[in-house]
Amino acid sequence: MRARALKSFALSFLAVMVLAAVTPYASADSFALTVTNLQGVSNVGMVTVTQSGANQVTVSITMNPGFSVKLPGGDIAFNTSASLTAADISGISFNQLKTGQNISQFGTFTFDISNIKGSGPGIVSADTLTFTITANGITPSSFTGFAIHFCTASGTNCGPQTGFAETSAVPEPGTMTLLGSGLIGLAGLVRRRVRN
Repeated sequence: MRARALKSFALSFLAVMVLAAVTPYASADSFALTVTNLQGVSNVGMVTVTQSGANQVTVSITMNPGFSVKLPGGDIAFNTSASLTAADISGISFNQLKTGQNISQFGTFTFDISNIKGSGPGIVSADTLTFTITANGITPSSFTGFAIHFCTASGTNCGPQTGFAETSAVPEPGTMTLLGSGLIGLAGLVRRRVRN
């Protein structure tokens, strides 16, 4: 009986390991804008990168209440392993795609979409912003961080202060669910084995 329980445990453990190998842990595709260069200001929004087609990702910036993305003159910087040109970015108006750009206290980023243009007269900020990047082999895991030029007010009027916010990676929910399910299954088998 004990040998059968041990064999069952070993097979279950092996199944979880095979499942983990077949379903690799994907790098995070959501980034929280948690660190800013303004004293007392943190957690201003979220950047989400999703696969929207072959060799194409959509980047969505959603600001928390009380914050917005700065538009005329604003910047969106990011680190990516992809090779990009300005023509690879669509759905957003900007003056230049800079490379190796230093952003405030956060250091140098691979690319910087600089001098983002507003979407109309008098609109100097936005609560959400979405654009598409098309490049060979690009995926959400190609990105490792973002820095966003932001305003300290919601809406289209920017607000009293502007600053930069940097992101930290947020684990993908599916990855955490898979890991949790595997651990719960193993715990159940161990408990059953100890009872016998």
